Amino acid sequence: MVSLSGTLDAWSEPEVREALKEVLGRGKARLVLDLQALRRIDSSGLSALLSVLKAARAAGGDVVLLSPSATVASVLRLTRLDQILEAYDDEGAALARLSA
Repeated sequence: MVSLSGTLDAWSEPEVREALKEVLGRGKARLVLDLQALRRIDSSGLSALLSVLKAARAAGGDVVLLSPSATVASVLRLTRLDQILEAYDDEGAALARLSA
């Protein structure tokens, strides 16, 4: 599980994208991204999430989101990315989804 906090925007996106790709590079193709403490996300942040999702799926894995804050969940719904990036409020459910 990887926890993201604060703001995921054009300023923080390169560092976050690199860190997530590093996790994937260590052979962890199934990721739970805990977004409970992530307060704001912009298009650059969404791009980073989609890039990591694509890389994980290419490696035979997947990415699910855990407890996105209300603001982040709203952005995901507005952009319809909630239909691509599955979100769970329960850690057990998120882990079970990746185990299936």
